[in-house]
Amino acid sequence: MSLLTALVALAADPVPPSSSSGPGPGGASARHHHNQGQPFTGWPLGDLEAPGALLAAAASLARRAANGDKELIFMATGSDANSLSVTNNSLVTLATLGLRRHVMLLADGWQTCEVLRAVLYGPCFWSSRMLRRQPADSITLRKFWDFRFRFYYIKKKYMALLVEGGYAVLQADTDTVWMHDPFRMLRLMRDASLVIMRDVGIANAGVVYARPGSMSALRLLDEVAWRVQLLQNHPEIVARIVPFARPPYYANSDDQTILDDVLVSAVLRNRTFLGSTARFEASTRYKPAGPKWDLLPDARLLRAARVAFWRAARYPGMTIPWLNGTLPDGCGGQRYADGAFGATTARCGRASRVQSFPAFGLGSSSDLVGIAPRALFALMPYSDLNAVTHLTAARGFSAKKARLKQIGKWFVEEREAPADEPPRGG
Repeated sequence: MSLLTALVALAADPVPPSSSSGPGPGGASARHHHNQGQPFTGWPLGDLEAPGALLAAAASLARRAANGDKELIFMATGSDANSLSVTNNSLVTLATLGLRRHVMLLADGWQTCEVLRAVLYGPCFWSSRMLRRQPADSITLRKFWDFRFRFYYIKKKYMALLVEGGYAVLQADTDTVWMHDPFRMLRLMRDASLVIMRDVGIANAGVVYARPGSMSALRLLDEVAWRVQLLQNHPEIVARIVPFARPPYYANSDDQTILDDVLVSAVLRNRTFLGSTARFEASTRYKPAGPKWDLLPDARLLRAARVAFWRAARYPGMTIPWLNGTLPDGCGGQRYADGAFGATTARCGRASRVQSFPAFGLGSSSDLVGIAPRALFALMPYSDLNAVTHLTAARGFSAKKARLKQIGKWFVEEREAPADEPPRGG
């Protein structure tokens, strides 16, 4: 049995032939010897770094909405069997909504695309710009380097380039369950060109939506990508950012904590590295020689910045379009906590059709960044009323698979693979 199996659900949502007609591993002409005689367009070798390839691939996959948005889902996967199974499972739930054909799937290399092309009906892409090995010797990379770090920069950079190219992009990790088309709600949130999943701290970098908007919004995406690659490649730069930092530098390059700091920077119009960089150069289990964070003035500044950030929020209401004013099956007056901002919303009936969400102004424009209501992007616990549920709290492949089986959303056949191997990519 192959590591992945062709899934029946995908047949209901086939990718149009034109979507996979580009040369290389991403398209139908990949078998042509050395790609000789191919058009000087498309995505040669499936490499999104080829001139014009990223936007050409996006044009072949995006859905044109009635409001003019060119909608695209952007996902990434590692090469191991567990990562591919989790990715495949997510694609099945996307197929049930007719969204599978609009997924730009980024693999960790052309070899992985060769495997995916054999078992999934649709294009696969990779990037020759992606890191192949650990780029520097920071504490972060020494302790935690795995395939996830190869994607942190490239996902956010490509997302910024796609938005700059006119696309409305929903970047999502592969450990997600899709129950409703999230674009139906995102189209209603016209004042916010950025909508991000809520998590501990501020945001979850695993589910981020962006449409063409202000330069401030585009700069926010670019800033996240810039900080990730800066700290991955040049950990010594920490000494110029954090006065108390001493080598060896932790040089945190996790995209989620960096996203939090960039959001605060954009909303308060004052660039800060306190939460994502300075805090990790203080004493931790991995860097015990640093000063105690709580005793540093930086800790007080971070708390003050977070308070100022949340005070800047406004709370517009948003209709949940997939409820349509009717009672979903199984409704019995249950209630669930909206983890995004502490409110409690009725699960069933008309009262659950509207949720508020925090939104923040960006720069001098009228553009907003919104923290998504739970009905749109949710962490666990799972509810079939939420459009996208992210299983980030289930750590490792075995935990994710068990949770998906528990809620009846595991669709991939069993196959031989190490049960404790973590999914890679995202």
